[in-house]
Amino acid sequence: MEQSCRVVFDTNMLLNIERFKVDVFEETRKLLGRVEFEVPKQVIEELKKLAERNAKLRKEVNVAMELMEKRNVTVIEVEAENADKALLKLASEAIIATNDKELKDSVRELNGRVLYLRQRKFAELSWGVMMNVH
Repeated sequence: MEQSCRVVFDTNMLLNIERFKVDVFEETRKLLGRVEFEVPKQVIEELKKLAERNAKLRKEVNVAMELMEKRNVTVIEVEAENADKALLKLASEAIIATNDKELKDSVRELNGRVLYLRQRKFAELSWGVMMNVH
């Protein structure tokens, strides 16, 4: 039986669903096959705060929340003071889905794996400390 992997989403990746009109969960499945989707409680709290502050973001948050429900995303408890720290705590055991450059770099420094969107629509995976060679 194919083993599933854990993919944990950050706030900015979830906002990209509406922003770029991309189903990040579907793209992740295309790339990785069987996946368990997770979101730290801190990310949900961050999304709610953004929705309260900004009408444009409210739509992006609502679309993300609806899709998370449809894709059976599990909200998990992580002992951490904010979303980024929660994600970094999970970096050794799960793939972190983010397009946030600082967070991507931090996860790679921990030899973690990062799932990100390329060209605003394709899920890609990178891991470990990588040299930027172009």
